[in-house]
This record gives sequence, C-alpha cells and structure tokens, in this order.
Amino acid sequence: MIAPRYTRPSTRPRRRTYARVALFLLPIGLLGCGAATPPGSPPSPHALGANDPAWIVSGGLPPPDTDRINYDERTRTVTLYDLPGNDCWRIQLPGEAPKLVAPQFRVPDADTAEVRVYYTRPGLRPSTSVTVKQIQECGSTHVSFADR
Repeated sequence: MIAPRYTRPSTRPRRRTYARVALFLLPIGLLGCGAATPPGSPPSPHALGANDPAWIVSGGLPPPDTDRINYDERTRTVTLYDLPGNDCWRIQLPGEAPKLVAPQFRVPDADTAEVRVYYTRPGLRPSTSVTVKQIQECGSTHVSFADR
C-alpha cells in the first residue's frame, strides 16, 4: 500500500479566481451601475443661461416678459419676476443713471412712459428695455377675479 502524499495547496487557482473577479468587475466599474439621472423640469422659455444661443451673446438679451411683470397704478408699485442665475433688474428714471432694484419697487412721481425697466447679466450687454407704460398697457388687458 502506498502512503498518501500531502503537498502544499497551490496558490494558482486562487490567482485565477482573483483575475476572473477583476475581469468581471472592470466593465461595471467603467460603465457604472445604477439608474440614469432623473429627468428635471423643462427649461423655462425665459430662462437664459450658459447655453444661450449665439444671437443672445452677440446681439444682446431680449426684453423682459411684460406679461410676467405687474404694475399697480394705485400704489405705483412694479412687481418683477425672478430672474435666473446672476441676472439683476435695473430701472432708469428720466435724467438719472440706471440703478439696481429689488423685485418690488415703487415708481416715483414721473411719467411712466419715461421710466425704463430692464435686466442685466454679467459679461453681456443689458436687455432691451421696456417702459412702465408698456407694462401698464400689457397688464390692463388682464382681468383678475382675485379680489372678489
């Protein structure tokens, strides 16, 4: 009878196992796993940002949306909508330099046809301005039942 021969276990199969696991995990690591990025809300047609078309960058920004700006004749208050990014509202009174304004401001006693409202974006020319009279005319066609 021959005595059984005991030898050290081979380290080779273990190396093959590590190589197979690495080859399996490599594509997962490179391609990633998990769900795709969830869809966000659709961009606003008035939202301007880093992906602006060339005509905005070269020709200036479009005028403010007068449908979204409210003017209260009784208190002479203009309420502006929120602008995207670092854009900011400006007002220019007749005979004065333009100045930054808050989203809600009171128009001093001046002709509304001469008070200009516009917005600016850092690094670009200002938008085309609209007068408070244009805002007033645009808002006068709107009928609100909120006070009833």
